[in-house]
This record gives sequence, structure tokens and C-alpha cells, in this order.
Amino acid sequence: MQICILGAGALGVMTAYFLEQNGHKVTIIERQPEAAMETSFANGGQLSYSHAEPWANPAVLPKIVKWMFKENSPLVLSAKSLTPEMMAWGLKFLGQCTTAKARENTLNILRLALYSRQVMGELRGQTPVEFNFLPNGILHFFTEQTLLEGAIKQAAFQAEYGAPYHVLSAQQCIEKEPALAGLASQLVGGVFHPEDESGDIHYFTKGLAAQLKNTEFHYNTQVVSLERDGRRIRAVRTNKNRIEADRFVMSLGSYSQKFLQPLGIRSNIYPMKGYSISVPINGKKAPNLSITDQGSKIVYSRLGNIFRAAGTAEFAGHDTTITPKRIEHMKSEMKRVFGDCGDFDKATGWACLRPQTPSGAPVLGETPYDNLYLNTGHGTLGWTLGAGSAKIVADMIEGKSTAISLSGLTL
Repeated sequence: MQICILGAGALGVMTAYFLEQNGHKVTIIERQPEAAMETSFANGGQLSYSHAEPWANPAVLPKIVKWMFKENSPLVLSAKSLTPEMMAWGLKFLGQCTTAKARENTLNILRLALYSRQVMGELRGQTPVEFNFLPNGILHFFTEQTLLEGAIKQAAFQAEYGAPYHVLSAQQCIEKEPALAGLASQLVGGVFHPEDESGDIHYFTKGLAAQLKNTEFHYNTQVVSLERDGRRIRAVRTNKNRIEADRFVMSLGSYSQKFLQPLGIRSNIYPMKGYSISVPINGKKAPNLSITDQGSKIVYSRLGNIFRAAGTAEFAGHDTTITPKRIEHMKSEMKRVFGDCGDFDKATGWACLRPQTPSGAPVLGETPYDNLYLNTGHGTLGWTLGAGSAKIVADMIEGKSTAISLSGLTL
């Protein structure tokens, strides 16, 4: 078959890989000059298979109002985002904040995450791509006892379904990662997830794209619309040409809904802006483990000679402008936690739009159109869930049974 994928981020490129492995010809349309230049460019680096708790949960409800009025909170809501679309999405988000819904969504995400870990392991073995991969686990540290207790409860629940964890004392956290020694007086403990990993999504996606031999990339090409014919998509119209195919895959992240809406498809995806900084490592003070600060909701990963921090959930529509104070806050947090760990004068900032659904789960697979498939809506977990999602969508296109249940992961 001839298959056209919209988007050359990690999800689109991994989907192309599995389709090409099965003998299909693939075309990828991408508006950037190369692969992985938007959401897949500078994320937090974590392959956090054990981080399945969605943003929408009962614990977040009392924090939302406080966060909205706090200068450097994990969640930011700008005035320009208060549109009917955002408000409708927000109501659906609030509807997912019950204990029952949070439990259901956690299990759906975790099921996909554990499968994705398996597929990612197979993919690493099949390709020679270097991406600063570290299979060292992820340590979540805490400076508040109530947050630690909540995390232990969540980890114990997930462990019943195949996600192991270890509870660490403050001293054990420092023994596990000596770079946390500066927080010794503040730490109350941590939760370590030994099967989690980290790596550079940009290097991986670019490297994998370069391995594809039967895929044609149309870079610097803007999707204009999808041309339909009854229950089928006939072609994609771009600013340069018209591309026909037997099957189509939507992997345009936060821009997916723009092209799905004219087709009568509601994906419930809304853009959530995230920020990151990349700091050249100075000496040996940067950690070797990937770290999550649950209090500030900032994640840290060592990516070769770069120390990366990422965080913030800012709702500002499709505005990708970098707000300097967000970057400065991230720098100050990195200094607070790790001290003199890098050359902050050479730090670079980045902002991207994460395609967020109210439930936190992505949207995969079939649509009302016989030959249009979705691989989008992964929010902050595109890197974590990407390999499994790509394999699932490739299997569905071929009419194969998927390896896991897709309950809660489809339209």
C-alpha cells in the first residue's frame, strides 16, 4: 500500500518505520525543513513508562485555582486562552478529575506505556541510532511528606499492573543520585522506578528518519486540507501539490484538530505549551539519573553533554512564543536543586505545544473514514508512548489484531 503520514515528529517517523518494515511505501508531509523540529525537538528526555497518572485527577482540583494566580506555577492559564474552545475542553478535563476516571485513565495509559517499553526495546535492537540513551531508571524526589505519600499510593496501585518501584529515604535518594546532596535538609524521600529510561527524542527521530529507505519526505510542505470522497480520504492538499494514497495517518500533534474538524471529527485535543532549557554540563555535578521534582513538576535528564530541564503546562492557544520568565524560573530551579551543574550563560530555551486530551490518553486508530487513522493527542507522553502507539497504528492499518486492548485509547 501507499501510505501518507501527516507530520514528521517522533510519532509520524516511528509509524513510518513499522509500515516500511512491512513492505509499504510511505510519504511523510512536514512543514519544517527536517524531522523532529517541533514537539519532538527538546522535550524532557524521559521515557517515563511508570508515570501513568494523568493531569486530570482529584488531587489537582484544589490546586488549580492557586496555580492560576501564582507567578511560576506548574499550570498557567493566560487570558488569551479563555476561548469557547478552551472552556469546553476545560469542562471535559474537570469531568475526568474523579477518582474513578483517574483510575481508569491511569490503567489505559499504563497499559500502553508498558507495551511501548517493550516495543522501544525491540526498536533499539533493530536500529543503530544513537540518542544518548540511559536505562538507569527515574527518581522522583519529594520535599513535602503529603506529596510523597500520594506518590507511594499511586506507585503501589500501578505496581499491581506491572510497574515496579522502590520507596527511598532522603539519604537513599542521595546515595542513588549524589547530585541531590544539596537538598539533603529538604528531602523527605523519593520513589524510584527502575524500568524507566531517558534519551534524546530529537536525535532518535532524526536518526530513525535517516534509516528509512522506502519513505519519501516532503519537507517545507504545509498541509492545507484533506480531500474526502464519501467515507474515504482521497488526497492531502498541500501548499505545493496534491498527494494521493491508500491510507492516511494524522500525526500533527496540537494541529491535528484543525484538519479533523472539517471532516466532522472531534478529537478533544487542545494545545498545552511546555518549556525546556538545555544547559551545557560543567564538570561532574549534573546527575546521571533522570530526575523528577514532583513539587515543581519539572523533569531533568542528562543527554550526553547537555543537561535538560522541562516543565510547565501553559494554556495560551497555539501561541508558541517563549515567555522569558518561564525560562528564568526553570534556570533558578535547576540551580536550586543541582547547584553549579552547568554553564547557565550558554543555556538555550525552547517552547512547544503538547497535544493534550482531557483524559491524558492519546487518540489512536480508526476514524469514521475507512482509510484515515489517528496517532496523536499524547500530551506530555509522546516520547514515552510513541513506539507502542506507532506499532499499534501500523498493525491496525494492516488489519492485524493489536497486541493490547485499545479501551480508552480511541475516538
